[in-house]
Amino acid sequence: MSRKLLFLAAILFVWSACTQAPQAPQAEVREAQNPTSAVNEGTPFKLSTQSGKIIAIGTKVSGRHEIEFPLKEGEVYVDQNGCVSSGRFIVSLADLKVLDLQGMLKEKLESHLRSGDFFLVDQYPEGVFEVTGCKKAAGDTLLISGNLTLRGKTKNIEFPAVVRVNRDTLRAVANFNINRQEWGIAYKGKADDLIRDEVNISLDLMAQR
Repeated sequence: MSRKLLFLAAILFVWSACTQAPQAPQAEVREAQNPTSAVNEGTPFKLSTQSGKIIAIGTKVSGRHEIEFPLKEGEVYVDQNGCVSSGRFIVSLADLKVLDLQGMLKEKLESHLRSGDFFLVDQYPEGVFEVTGCKKAAGDTLLISGNLTLRGKTKNIEFPAVVRVNRDTLRAVANFNINRQEWGIAYKGKADDLIRDEVNISLDLMAQR
């Protein structure tokens, strides 16, 4: 292979790698489930709306964007085995923030994300996650399942999360990928700058007993 072709192949490899969703476990998606029978059983922890972070990374041909979704309120219950027996939290889609742009570009993208092409916040200003199940895995890792509602559509997802309880505090950290099409977020982007369906979600939530 000539040097020119090797150089082109290297450029294409880097370009492709930079515009894929970050590598993370794929959340298992199924139809909405009934909440766990252990609703509000166990030790209650109120989620901090100041310390927690919920960030989505969306990618397209030309790059990627990081979007933060403010936590409005939430509470989880932890049973005697250390599993999240139930819980629910609400995020403000209407107050989403683009983290990697500034000025007019930031305002333009935020406005577009709030529109009908994406979250349709005029009709659905909030997203809701409600725990429906929890299974112990290795170490501090739990497999948490819950109903995620976006744009008025609810799907059940299961993903791994590291949950640590230290006396009166709880911290939950998770990183996983979902397919936005499952919630009817179908905007394709420009013909020469298509948006990928896989979206990376990272959670870092703090709670107080």
